[in-house]
Amino acid sequence: MKKILLTLTLLVLLPLTLDARRNGEGFFIGFGSGGTYYNDSGLDSDLGADMNDASGSYKLYAGYKYNHEATLEGSFTGYGFYDIEKDGSRIERLEPKSAAVYINYGSDFWHNQIRPFVIAGAGLLWLDPQENTIYDDKVFFSLHYGAGLLWTPRQLGGLGFRAAYEGDWSRFEVKEDLVGASGGYDSFIGTLYLGIEYKF
Repeated sequence: MKKILLTLTLLVLLPLTLDARRNGEGFFIGFGSGGTYYNDSGLDSDLGADMNDASGSYKLYAGYKYNHEATLEGSFTGYGFYDIEKDGSRIERLEPKSAAVYINYGSDFWHNQIRPFVIAGAGLLWLDPQENTIYDDKVFFSLHYGAGLLWTPRQLGGLGFRAAYEGDWSRFEVKEDLVGASGGYDSFIGTLYLGIEYKF
């Protein structure tokens, strides 16, 4: 009788333990891709130029989920490339990239399968100018922020799908000899992306 009770207890607790592990603590890694948005606070207008987005974004991210609310996460984001054109000629090409560490905070709903979240942290932003015609520096400190939704279907084990917006804010200086541009400019660059991830 004791063996039967022990067996039944294990059969009841094992799925709960596995589910807690899948949706509670654990490492995960993911990849995402999407579109980008860049706002240079009017620098292109001050230069009498136009900015054209020529590609989309990609994102590699990984982290550790401590519980059903808090996750420590890091990511590397390539924001594609942007051409700045004046009088029909390209004066600069930017290939922004970001490396950031941040807290991902949210709550699990619907049997721990749906998780809305917000993120906040810090990182480095490389505008990576190809012509070096506009900016004094190439690397800037950034504030990383965002929000999104994670879906982890029970039937797929540790596999999850993410839809989110993430961005970087930074402030940069332009070269003093640029006509019509002076002082610092705020940079807002972000990506709306879809991601796939796996939790170990």
